[in-house]
Amino acid sequence: MLPNEVPDRTPRAGAVSTVNGGPRLGLLIVSEVRFLREALAELLRRDPAVAVLGLCADLDEAIIGSLSHKPDIVLLDASLREGTNATRRLRAAAPEPSVVALAVAETAENIIAWAEAGITGYVPQTTALADLVGILVSISHGKQVCSARIASGLLRHVARTARPDQGGSTQGPAATLTKREREIRLLIGAGLSNKEIARQLDIGVATTKSHVHNLLSKMNVQRRGQAAAQLGPAGSR
Repeated sequence: MLPNEVPDRTPRAGAVSTVNGGPRLGLLIVSEVRFLREALAELLRRDPAVAVLGLCADLDEAIIGSLSHKPDIVLLDASLREGTNATRRLRAAAPEPSVVALAVAETAENIIAWAEAGITGYVPQTTALADLVGILVSISHGKQVCSARIASGLLRHVARTARPDQGGSTQGPAATLTKREREIRLLIGAGLSNKEIARQLDIGVATTKSHVHNLLSKMNVQRRGQAAAQLGPAGSR
């Protein structure tokens, strides 16, 4: 057990614990603030849709906990001292769990920074506690609610950064992605669902699904979050 971990006797999601025939969502909570992570754990354990697998006080504990507990989601306090770099380190060491940034300041620049670091979704600072589980479940299903202002900022960023490759200088998996696939990669990194991506790019949902399928195949990954994290910052492509 981790030094600051509060044990949970419920099994992890996807194991034997089920709710209404479906698996519970396994969570690992990471925050340097002890009362915050313990209070969140106490409240979340009251909801049958989730199972709190452990609490971590820093990134090193989060990496150990991710590898040992294999959570579905690592709920990462956005106020960690390492900031967005915490997500990069965590995804590099333990790529399987989704990373959700908790209590994020909802500005376009901030969301883009977290998306480029590799989060699967985020919980805004203004979120009511009663809505937290619903947001986490939605993110686990590939959905993220973004305000029109944030979506507009993402599209502006796509327009600035999604450029055709110049002179074959791009190497690795990124070299095989089309401009549209790079646009979709960024929007996936921001947590948008296929329907939301289709609406933002003014294309059909079926077309979006086809692009996502091709993107995952080219990146040699199975999960959307892995494709979003693997390329690193959009500006480096």
